[in-house]
Amino acid sequence: MDKRTADKIITEYTGKLFGFALSKTRNISEAEDLASRIVLEVYSSLLKRESIGNINGYIYSIAHNVYARYTGEAKANRSALLSLDELNIPTDYNFTDELIRSETYRLLRREIAYLSKIQREIVVLHYYEKMKLSDIAEKLSLPLGTVKWHLFEAKNNLKEGLNCMRKVSDLGVNPIRFTSMGHCGMPGKLGDTGYFLKRRLTQNIAYEAYHEPKSIREIAEALGVSPLFVEEEVAVLEEYGFMDKVSGDKYLTNIYITEPTKEILEKEHQLYNRYAGLVCEKYVPLLFEAMKDYDRSEIYVPQDDFNFLMWSVITYACGYKLIANRDFSLESFSVKRKDGGDYIAFATVETDIKLSYDSAKYSVCGNMTRGSFKYPLMAWQLDTYYDSRKGRWMDNLTSDYEWLYEFITGVLKKEESQVEKYQRLFEKGYLADINGKDMVNVVVIKDRTDVWLEENDFTRGLPGITDELKAISDEFDHEMYELQKVTYPSHMQKLCKAWTTNCLSGAGMRTRVLEQLQEKGILKPLTDIQKRGVNTLMFCDALPG
Repeated sequence: MDKRTADKIITEYTGKLFGFALSKTRNISEAEDLASRIVLEVYSSLLKRESIGNINGYIYSIAHNVYARYTGEAKANRSALLSLDELNIPTDYNFTDELIRSETYRLLRREIAYLSKIQREIVVLHYYEKMKLSDIAEKLSLPLGTVKWHLFEAKNNLKEGLNCMRKVSDLGVNPIRFTSMGHCGMPGKLGDTGYFLKRRLTQNIAYEAYHEPKSIREIAEALGVSPLFVEEEVAVLEEYGFMDKVSGDKYLTNIYITEPTKEILEKEHQLYNRYAGLVCEKYVPLLFEAMKDYDRSEIYVPQDDFNFLMWSVITYACGYKLIANRDFSLESFSVKRKDGGDYIAFATVETDIKLSYDSAKYSVCGNMTRGSFKYPLMAWQLDTYYDSRKGRWMDNLTSDYEWLYEFITGVLKKEESQVEKYQRLFEKGYLADINGKDMVNVVVIKDRTDVWLEENDFTRGLPGITDELKAISDEFDHEMYELQKVTYPSHMQKLCKAWTTNCLSGAGMRTRVLEQLQEKGILKPLTDIQKRGVNTLMFCDALPG
């Protein structure tokens, strides 16, 4: 039978079937439930039949069969649970103590929370607030038939939920915690990954939907929490690009989550150390040769300390000059977020793995670049184990470099109105009292500031990557990808490939280069004052006097 004919028959019989259901149940809500079932089965059957001789007899035959099954289900379930209608929830919310203590009532409230938002709203309006279905349809701007359908589905879901044992996953018993929550790109006004995932519940919601898409109901069930809370958290995560809604009303987490294992971390450390040794052998000598006669009229180094200069130049040059594959960029993976952020979000699952090395020595924040619209300056900084700065990227302010520029050019003077600026610069370590004199405590380079750092004269003059180092870089990238790819889900494989490209210029490499150079005596240990300004380069049109 074609759909148009079936629709016409259903429209004609809907009222009659409700009357049949009401005569059997003598309860309006139960009649709605029974009538919905009958209509569904009749409609489905009509679409499957080519022709029907006695349409009236055929439909009522189906109605009696559905009613028989309905009463059978009611008898089977009556001793095990209370239906919504039998519970008779008061309209004024003035529940009796006995009802509140009822296990069935608590289970029912739990299951209502697991309904979809629209079904939950309809159930609450109909059973708690005693609204008629027609009034609910008007309030929600929905067709009456749609409201009835949602109520029918809600009842089925509630009955199913009351009869099942909800399975809480390991996360519901032993939730994970994220560390190293950060960004690759530009954070927004609200901050970066750490701001949005600061709550442990949010972290576990994101993790639960990381390896495969999950619905809000599935996430809630796995975590053993109310879907109401999950719904709110997911809404924010989706709004700001940390989760994507996919087919089937499911969500997939768009955060690069690393799940460390001892085996992989130990192998990574060995790889980094091996290739860092090659950088120390084949590239660092080129840097020393290039910088040994640096022009002091173009580069300011605190106390003219060549060792201090090389600490900063080596990490800077490795980051910008050892990029072997310049056609491959992480920018395509960056997410533009509602608060103005434009970055890849990443996090690491906290573990209690005992490693053969101190992982804190290789933690890095950078490359942090700052530019000013007020003054002709740009700045670069890398926070590593070897400096004593605090606050990471959040405390690396453009205004710090602007005030330092004012000091260099003589605009900042020791006056009461300027006290706060002085205090800040000394607190950061960009100014230091050296031999009773206020001195700039970072490397300052006189260079163009109208181009990006990689394009200025100083950077272009540094030794570039050799063909031998390019081959070494490709080999390193391949080994890192093969090692890491097994720990990331399918939708993160392309990003994993990108993240393990140009590892020779990466943060983990540079800290190990510093470590090996210091162990070999090529770089001497820094003083306490130098630790506050190391791995910082400021480019501007003037040098400290």
